[in-house]
Amino acid sequence: MSCGVAKALWVTSILLGLLGPRPLHAAEPSARASRFAFLDAPPPPLSDLPPEPTREADEYPRRAWEAFPSGGVSTPFCRGSAYGLAHCGEATSGASLGMGALYRVSPYVAVGVDASFARFTLRGASAGAIPRSHASFVGLLVRGYFFDRGVLDPYVETGFGQGASVASHVEGTTEVRTESAAPAILAGAGIDFWLAPYLRVGAALSYRFSWISNVQGCWASTCTPVAVDERGAVGSYATVSVRATIALGREM
Repeated sequence: MSCGVAKALWVTSILLGLLGPRPLHAAEPSARASRFAFLDAPPPPLSDLPPEPTREADEYPRRAWEAFPSGGVSTPFCRGSAYGLAHCGEATSGASLGMGALYRVSPYVAVGVDASFARFTLRGASAGAIPRSHASFVGLLVRGYFFDRGVLDPYVETGFGQGASVASHVEGTTEVRTESAAPAILAGAGIDFWLAPYLRVGAALSYRFSWISNVQGCWASTCTPVAVDERGAVGSYATVSVRATIALGREM
C-alpha cells in the first residue's frame, strides 16, 4: 500500500509541474512587445530642405580671352593754335570707333592690343572744300581689374603705341593736308556689367596723347616738315565710348 501511495504522489507532482502556471514566461511576450513598440509608430516628419546654392552663372567667373568693339564720341585737343580751313583749331567733337583684344593673365590683369579711330567735325566748311580731320591710335594695352567674380567688372587701363592725325581739304583740284605721327600713350577707366557668361557691356573714358614736335605740310604730293606750332595738329583726344565685350576660353 505504501508503495502505491508513493507512485501516486510522484505522478501527481509531475502533472502539477507540467500544468501549473508559469508567471515568468507569461510576462516575457509583453516585455518584448513594449521593447519593439516603436516599429508600430508612424515615421517622424521630414525636416525642411536646405536652401539651393547660388548658381555658378550668377557669379560670372572671368575668362581667359576677351574681344571688345566700341563706339563713342571723341573730342580733339590741338598742339599749336592754327586756325583756318581744315586746321586743327577748327576741329570739334566727332564719332569714334575702336577694337581691342586681351588675354587675361589672371582675374585681375590682362594684356593685349587696342586700336582707335576718331573722325572730327570741322567748323567753317564751305561747299566744295571737302575738309576732314581724323586721329588714330594703335598700340599695346595693359588692363587691371578689381573683382574676380560678380556682375560688376570695373577696370583701369594704360597703353603705349603709335598715334597719328590728318587734316586736309581740297582747293580746286589740289589736296592740302597736314599729317603727323608720333609715339603715344593711352590712359583710361571703365566699368562693365555681365549680361551672360560670355557677354558684358559697359562704358569707358579714355585719353590718348601723342608726342608731336613736327608735322608734314603737304600740297598735293609734295610734303615738307613744319613746326607743329605753325600748322597745328591734333595732339591728343578724349573718348567716351560704349563697349561690348565677348569673353571666351577657360574660366578663371
